Amino acid sequence: MYASASTTPSSSVPATAAAPPTTDETGTTAVSPNPAPPQTQTPTTTAAPTIGQSCIGADIGRTATDPNGTAIVCDDYQWVPNTGQTPQHPWADDQREWTECIQTHTTDECREILGTG
Repeated sequence: MYASASTTPSSSVPATAAAPPTTDETGTTAVSPNPAPPQTQTPTTTAAPTIGQSCIGADIGRTATDPNGTAIVCDDYQWVPNTGQTPQHPWADDQREWTECIQTHTTDECREILGTG
C-alpha cells in the first residue's frame, strides 16, 4: 500500500488581511487621492508642402503656404507658385473633353480628334 500525503494546507503562510483605513487626528477617514487623468496625445502636424514637391489628384487646386511664406497651389500633380493660374488636372481634363466630344461625334471621330485612337 501507498502512504498518502497530507492535504491539509500549511499554516506557515500567514493570511493577508486588507489594511484598515487610516484616520487623521480629527477622526476623519482618509480617502485615496483621485487617479491622474488619462494622457492625451497631441495630434501630429504634417510638414507644409514645398515648391516642386509632388501632390495627388485630390489636391489639385488646393492652395497652401510653403515654409518660406510663398503662396503655392497643387497644379498638374506638383506644388508650384500660385500666380492665379487655373490648375490643370490632366486626367479629369481628358475625361471632360471626351464627354463633350462624344455628345456630337462618333467614338472613332473623337479618338481621331483627341488623338487617343
